[in-house]
Amino acid sequence: MKTPFLLLVFFLAMTSAQGQTIDETLITGKWKVKKATALKNADKPETKELVTGFQKATYHFNADHSFTFETKSNTKMMQQLEKLFQNNQWIFDKKKKQIKVGLKKEGYSNILFLISVKDKKIIFLIDDAQIELVMKKS
Repeated sequence: MKTPFLLLVFFLAMTSAQGQTIDETLITGKWKVKKATALKNADKPETKELVTGFQKATYHFNADHSFTFETKSNTKMMQQLEKLFQNNQWIFDKKKKQIKVGLKKEGYSNILFLISVKDKKIIFLIDDAQIELVMKKS
């Protein structure tokens, strides 16, 4: 009697762990940040500025693979990033669970997001800045 019960528990655990498939369908759309956290150099003023700017941003991963970044931050750094991301495209590597944003001719090298699901939350980690964004699709 214990064996079928344990198998059922195992199956349900695996189903819930796999419940959120990370693919292009999930990524495509408009995203807002629920919470932004610096995992490295959190006390540096420029890191704080980035965290605040990314927190106030909206990220559009359009179905045609164009990318739009808008921020309500008025800092010079965030305004420069907004310009950098103009006319950018995005690609998704399903095996590595990462989104690369940029220009095709430059290898989509402007920003790299590592995507994960933790406790039913979708996390975008900005790789080079080590800023974790808890995201919400809107």
